[in-house]
Amino acid sequence: MSSTPATTAAATTHSSGASGANHGAKRSRPERSGWRNLGTSDMPLRKYTPTPTLGTARLHNTQDFGHADFYPAKPLSGENQLTERTIRYGYVDPLVVENEYQSNHEVVYSRLQDTRVFQELQMFAAGVAQKQGARGNVAGKELPRLPNRAVKTEEQRDEWVRALANPRVPLSVLVGRTPFGLRGDRLLDALSQNQVPLQRALWAIRLVGVYEMLGMQTREPDLSGMATLASQFTVQWSKQFMQFVERTLAAAPTEADTSTSASSWAQNWAFCLGLFHAQYSHGLVDQRHMVSWLVGLLRQLPVDKCMLALPLLADYASEIGKSRNPLRKLISATVFRIDHATKYPALERFQTRLCKFLVSLFIEYPDAFVEPTTWMAYRAALVSAGHLCNDDVQPELRRLLAVVDKRNRCFDNLLPVAEVRKPTGKENSGPLKVLGAMSPDTDVALLFSELFSRQQDTSPTHTIRLICYWAVEDHITGFSSQFRTLVAARLCRLYLDQPSVALADVQRAVIGFLDIIRLPKASDSANDVRKLAIRRTCLLLERLADVGCFSISRYLQLLTARGDFFGTNSATVRSQRHLEYVTNMACRTVEELDQRHMLLRDCNNGVSMQDEVSERLKADISALLPFMMAYTCAAPLRARDNERKPSVGLDVVQWWMPVASGGGDLFDPKILPAPVKFAPTLSSSLAQVACTKDWIAPVPDHADDHVLLGRGFSAHATKMLATGSRGAVHHVVGQLMPVVYDYVVKEVKVGVDNWRVITRPGTSLLNRRQAAVVICVLVDAECFAQLLDFLFWILNHTRVVQVSALAHHTLRRFAHVWRLLGRLPMAVADL
Repeated sequence: MSSTPATTAAATTHSSGASGANHGAKRSRPERSGWRNLGTSDMPLRKYTPTPTLGTARLHNTQDFGHADFYPAKPLSGENQLTERTIRYGYVDPLVVENEYQSNHEVVYSRLQDTRVFQELQMFAAGVAQKQGARGNVAGKELPRLPNRAVKTEEQRDEWVRALANPRVPLSVLVGRTPFGLRGDRLLDALSQNQVPLQRALWAIRLVGVYEMLGMQTREPDLSGMATLASQFTVQWSKQFMQFVERTLAAAPTEADTSTSASSWAQNWAFCLGLFHAQYSHGLVDQRHMVSWLVGLLRQLPVDKCMLALPLLADYASEIGKSRNPLRKLISATVFRIDHATKYPALERFQTRLCKFLVSLFIEYPDAFVEPTTWMAYRAALVSAGHLCNDDVQPELRRLLAVVDKRNRCFDNLLPVAEVRKPTGKENSGPLKVLGAMSPDTDVALLFSELFSRQQDTSPTHTIRLICYWAVEDHITGFSSQFRTLVAARLCRLYLDQPSVALADVQRAVIGFLDIIRLPKASDSANDVRKLAIRRTCLLLERLADVGCFSISRYLQLLTARGDFFGTNSATVRSQRHLEYVTNMACRTVEELDQRHMLLRDCNNGVSMQDEVSERLKADISALLPFMMAYTCAAPLRARDNERKPSVGLDVVQWWMPVASGGGDLFDPKILPAPVKFAPTLSSSLAQVACTKDWIAPVPDHADDHVLLGRGFSAHATKMLATGSRGAVHHVVGQLMPVVYDYVVKEVKVGVDNWRVITRPGTSLLNRRQAAVVICVLVDAECFAQLLDFLFWILNHTRVVQVSALAHHTLRRFAHVWRLLGRLPMAVADL
């Protein structure tokens, strides 16, 4: 049976009604037309465009910076552009503002160099503070009216103070009966004797202070004048109160006093401390004066009174710590007292209290201990104090010690070299111990590796300075300063030969050592000691210059650039030390001499090499080498006769010319000194007349002149060499060596008198005695670099077998010196 559409609809309707009846209150889902035919609909989907939430404000009114917290993706945005740079290195978002991280430090800092601008900033900051203070002031415009003080007797004043100590007496009654003359020390003594309650004592101090300030004004009192007077009176009252505290401390009882006096003093001291705290809390004492007084209290008081002052210092340590300078003074005074207490066993309790106080300061203010010049003393005191503290403090103390020690090590150029004279603890294994354990046979290369392998404990710069200190310090025993300076120079040269080390690094370390080394004070008793210290330092600089580790020229340029000898800088201790170094050091080149002359001329301190040392050495050398000196002085005359220029400088000839000749024309035969004028013992008639002609062979000594062979410098000249200026010694050597190198065969015509001796020009004319004298002069003057050059020159220019043998013997004799100078291979090659 087929169903019609109507029947089907009716059935469907009936079924729906039945279903609705079955489900009760359930609502049918509304039918939406858009849900039909989803698969066959041709309507396109609408493109989604990201839009900010309704009401979101734009970041900028004119620029297209978008909206706050809304970052929609854009098709043409930078991160979507796959360029080669973006693919390789990633996308980097450019800054919205180009100078967002730019600093104006350079612009502002350059302006701050102007004093006027700096003062304006100070006035601006002070003005802001004054305005803020005035804004917070709620005082009235008029001063309070106080009744006049009456002149009363001593008994009436005591009665007023007793009434003040009685809490039942109203303060309004006491105002009208304030006695005249109760002020300063008298007021403090009265308050202490009557044990006035602190609040009423503060009221009395304020009342008396107002009366005193009103009496100090010379015109009608006003608020501005009272503010100035309040500041002045606060400082004055602070001084009076600190004196009162000192008097109370000085009256502390001893073992001989009775118990009654001890208990009475204890009450007065307790009142004094309470009044101290109360006044500071209410601003009645000047904070700056109080801190300065507290810092000096620990160092000035006797030992028995320091124990009483420690609680007061501990209470105000936080106030002292607000300023770095007073805090460091307190730390220095505490360490001083600890060192003093360690010498006396009876002060063990006092030492324990001080050590705990020092440790508390270190834990609370570790930055105050970052002071390289005194850190070694502080560290020793802290290490000893740590053993007396509780176990709970030990870990923090060790941690801070490591941190502060590392921070102080960053300033190795400021560490005083003199502090390492008596090393303790771990310092005993440092470079000084390694250097002290060496022997003359020690390999310097192994010594260098042992010294500079400790870089984890000591920086190379500090190690070089310790090496320099070891080389010049007079307390070092076992080796002479001559040997120590040679070893120090060799160690510095080995360090300079490292791949990553430059000459400027060694130069900077040595100059830093010169800046901080301490010299003995110049006094009548220690004047020779100071001269010896300066001489050893200058000798070290010569050794370093010989091996190429130090430049005298750069050193003089640095002093000029720093302005050490200009204006007020020349009066400093460091500049005075450098002035003595520059005055006494040796300058070998003309450029160095000119630089020193200009540097010392600017500070009005010229250098005169014609001093006693130079003249004495000149006289001794002239007596030991009479013919050579006479031959040199006659060089201009021989050059004129042979129609050639003198081979030696006229300044050298003039310097060796005897004073008795009177100067004048060097070519005048009448003033030419005869050899007999130099040394009467030179009795050879040939030598006395032979200085006016050119020689082609060494002049033999006369048999009567054998005494000169074993003769050296006089005792007076030897002492001058040991203590005199190194500059003067090098000046004499600098005048001698041109004479020696010019004492050679010149180009002469072969004639009847010289045809038998065939000698090429440039051959040395030194005989055995003359060569020995030159060697002795250079050895006594400690000019080993010049000595080695002279020996090389002798071996290349002499034809005398005895002179060559002497040169070989000298090379072997000073082999250890050539090794330390780094020139042993050259000496061995010549041997």
